[in-house]
Amino acid sequence: MENLYPNLEWTFGILGENLTVSGLDETQIHVGDIYKIGEALVQVTQPREPCYKFGVKFGTQAVLKQFIEHGFPRTYVKVQREGFVKLGDEVNLVQRANDSLTIFQFFKLLYAKDKNQKHLMLAIKNDAIPQSKREKFSTFIKQ
Repeated sequence: MENLYPNLEWTFGILGENLTVSGLDETQIHVGDIYKIGEALVQVTQPREPCYKFGVKFGTQAVLKQFIEHGFPRTYVKVQREGFVKLGDEVNLVQRANDSLTIFQFFKLLYAKDKNQKHLMLAIKNDAIPQSKREKFSTFIKQ
């Protein structure tokens, strides 16, 4: 994205993130996974979705489509246990979610015209995903 928007000041937090972690891969992170970061425990809940504010920041709504096509959205987490986190703390997987979508699969499911039915079922059954999102996914189940 930086090469497409060289006039922006690319600093930490430019995309709205509260925590920047390097070395994680959305094709390997599962919804429901629990990670220890410093003293905190966090659970992966869903991929980040772009909104109009993202387009405002970049000066064009075309960035939304570019973001979606890129396919690596980063992730939202919920805090399971509060704790101090500092620069340089390691991110360690504490618990892998069973029968769960990766963040990459979830993101593709959000924008797919023809929704993968197996992925929809995995999403609907995953308590780590917000209830409103699971309810929306249930409307795409083919009977």
